[in-house]
Amino acid sequence: PDDGLSLCHFGSAANMAHAVLLGVDHGNVAKGRIYNCGDTKVLTLRQVVQVCADALNHDWKIISMPYELAVCARPLLAQPWSTHRVFDLTRIRSELGYADVVDPIEGVAEAARWVAENGVGKRTARLMQDPFDYPAEDRLASAWRGAMAQMPRDLFRLEPGYTSQYSGPGGTRRKSEW
Repeated sequence: PDDGLSLCHFGSAANMAHAVLLGVDHGNVAKGRIYNCGDTKVLTLRQVVQVCADALNHDWKIISMPYELAVCARPLLAQPWSTHRVFDLTRIRSELGYADVVDPIEGVAEAARWVAENGVGKRTARLMQDPFDYPAEDRLASAWRGAMAQMPRDLFRLEPGYTSQYSGPGGTRRKSEW
């Protein structure tokens, strides 16, 4: 309804609860408004995996490979989205003063430790479908390392050079045209 508060969110539960409470505490401002809300620091899937490993004092090698080969990782990419998403938090930050109350890295680490100690419920386990096939993953990793070892390292006569970063609209103008 027009007199309500609506949030589109993706982030840690503590930060999302904080956003809702800000909407309640600033009801005169939030009334009828829609806010995007998410952690201000967005982690990639690789970063989430590394944070979990660090939190559990586990050492493993993370291997990046094309989606077409990484069958075992597809469930991780299927939900909630298959792409990296960053929400524009300008409105909630400027109007309600939103800021993370829990650092997203610590939130992921805390969740990993909690799951390690408590496990997941039957419903969550069923939804996850326990896609782990460690022998198949080991075979895939071995095949990938073998393919990478066979990849020629001299495909390019010269390695491309590096220039300054893209300045974008409103950035520094080029001193000369190409």
